[in-house]
Amino acid sequence: MREYSIVFLGLEDWPEWFTLDLVQDLDPTVLPLPIPAPLLVIGFAEEPLQRLVGHIRKYQIPDVYKKRLKEYGIETDFLLDTNKPWGFRGMLNPYYRPGQDGVVEYAIPIPRIERDAGECTYCNDTSEDDDCSFCSGTGRITESDWDDLDCISATLRVLWAVLETPDKTLIAGIKTSRQQLVSVRTNFERGRAFIGATLSRPFGDYLRLHSRERLREVETALKTVYLHMYPRYARFGDSHYAANVGWNGQLILDVPGNACGLYVEGSSSSLREHSGPMELECHNVDGHHQQLTLLCGLAALCGRARKDLYSGI
Repeated sequence: MREYSIVFLGLEDWPEWFTLDLVQDLDPTVLPLPIPAPLLVIGFAEEPLQRLVGHIRKYQIPDVYKKRLKEYGIETDFLLDTNKPWGFRGMLNPYYRPGQDGVVEYAIPIPRIERDAGECTYCNDTSEDDDCSFCSGTGRITESDWDDLDCISATLRVLWAVLETPDKTLIAGIKTSRQQLVSVRTNFERGRAFIGATLSRPFGDYLRLHSRERLREVETALKTVYLHMYPRYARFGDSHYAANVGWNGQLILDVPGNACGLYVEGSSSSLREHSGPMELECHNVDGHHQQLTLLCGLAALCGRARKDLYSGI
């Protein structure tokens, strides 16, 4: 068998070197924010974190995405001091929760994209004209600010470039009995926002145990994140958010869009196996807002699985 210098979660188990979670019930004294926001929380095994930073610095991974951000009118550097907010625009904020021994966590506040821009002047400043295409009868118009979302997507793209298939030297010496649950891959490109993931054998087997279940807490997470970015979308109801586990662990997450989702493809060989990893693919993920919402749904599920699998470890 060929010996690789990097590790693939779909081929072998490896120790937990990063974690994903979503926090919705916030303590404002831990991370003060201008407005309350859900937090995408990424944790790193303490010692490998410094190796990760050195790896990013050595290979200048952020340069490509710094240039792309500049094309979008955003001038920013990828900050690398992990004792402070780091990443593009400092999107990774130091975050502390008790009980996370050996893991250093950072929180990404979900940004507000849709912002109030004042009274609607196209329907005579009233909220009675449901046919007004500018305000949908609310009497208020909005504008969109994509900059923070773009910086988040670019920051995550830099991280996944290393975290998805790490060099063996990066994860050497991790002292934990917990195994890595997930690896993630995304791109950073407006209008074409890919997301995919590999679920490890323990995570895949966990989903198999929950076959035929509706994941209501994950649906709530998807809805909470999306509506934080787009508050006025609440008028369309809850039917656009779905999180289900089908036959033999087939995970399917759906968010607003044209059949937009993250899922285990129906012809995947993993659905014919009693144990093993799973691959998640996406469909019609056109925007970074959909990409981030799906990632947050996956993070919520990862947090639940980690508690169930590794409680007390």
